[in-house]
This record gives sequence, C-alpha cells and structure tokens, in this order.
Amino acid sequence: MAFTEDLSVFLDLNGFGVPVVAGAVSGVGILDLNSELILGGEINVIDYLLTVPTATFGSLGYGSAITVDGENYKVETAPMRFDDGAFCRVALMKITIADSPFVSRILRTGLGLVLRTGSGQILRTQPS
Repeated sequence: MAFTEDLSVFLDLNGFGVPVVAGAVSGVGILDLNSELILGGEINVIDYLLTVPTATFGSLGYGSAITVDGENYKVETAPMRFDDGAFCRVALMKITIADSPFVSRILRTGLGLVLRTGSGQILRTQPS
C-alpha cells in the first residue's frame, strides 16, 4: 500500500503560504528572505528562496518569470529537491528597474543612489 502525503497542510495561505504563479501554473509556496550586510554595512543583500511542491513547480528553469505574493521574480537556479523530494527550493532574483534595457547599473551606497543608463548618462541622488 502506497503512502499518500497531503502537502497542502504545509502550504496554508492563512499561515506561511503565499500565492505563486509561473505562466499557466499556480499554487502556494513559502518565501524566505534572508538578508546580509556587506561592505561594512554599506550594502544590504537579500536572498530570496521559495519552497514549493516539486510536482507543481519542479520544472522551472533559469530565468523563468514567476510571481510570488504579487511581486515579480526570475528563477536564479534550477529547483533543488530536498528531503523526500516532495518539495523543492527555488532561488529567485527580484525584478527591479535594473532589469530595464534603459538602465545598465544601479548602485546604492551610503552616499546616495547612483544610476547609469545604457547610453552612459549618470544620475546621482543625495542621501536623506
């Protein structure tokens, strides 16, 4: 007799679960945001890690567009199964203005925000 596990008990929208949409596929996942200060506290780096059912989202590929809790992301690495393989973890990149073809570089420092366009123009802001 095969054991059938109900994964929905782990993915409750009233608990830790958030809505996830990738193309025509939708479901529920758990989004973890781990942050780290680097360069002496000048830059805050955030890692986005999504836990989802492998059967639903296990075929996502690098660069795939995905919406998590209403925010847009891109898949950074192929899904990584863990434990019994029922769930997988997907590393994500948040889509920002930096993904625009008109912006080649954005750097936020303690001195303000520096934005360099694809044509080489530079916009600097002063810290508040």
